[in-house]
Amino acid sequence: MAPSALWLFAHKAMSVLFHEDPARFVATLDGDAAPAFLEHQWRWALDAAGVSEPARPPLGYTIERPRPGLVIVFMQFRGVASTGEPWHVRFFVRDPDVGQANGYARMFLLEHSEYATEMEGTPRAIACESAREGKHHNWGATFAPDDEQGFDAFVADTLRSGAGPAATYTP
Repeated sequence: MAPSALWLFAHKAMSVLFHEDPARFVATLDGDAAPAFLEHQWRWALDAAGVSEPARPPLGYTIERPRPGLVIVFMQFRGVASTGEPWHVRFFVRDPDVGQANGYARMFLLEHSEYATEMEGTPRAIACESAREGKHHNWGATFAPDDEQGFDAFVADTLRSGAGPAATYTP
């Protein structure tokens, strides 16, 4: 099955642009150009998937700055139906400390999983991470698609622990 527009938008447009220049990505989403930027990327995803609907990106987002040097973009999606489409994405940009240590830019997704749903008998989503060069990490942790609190706690624990992902593949 060909990738959906939503899958392409998250994994090929947003991921690539975020990893290329995380600070610019956040600044664009935080500025007046955000609607045009998101609609341009969504049109690209629609064209790449060979579809024309939905005409507008099915998402909402907020940006938080919990402390100086840390920015988090919380993105939520509607109309998720296929494996790999994200219910939620978290973009983290942490400035390096003095001496250039501990800085990072990381992107976590809570993706729809038909397999996990089938296995568990209820709608499930799997925590994943998009890395540079198109790498994708499946963490193996599953949540209900609307369990943002559980997903966010998992991401916070993962960032605190510095743990590496269990499985890596290039989609």
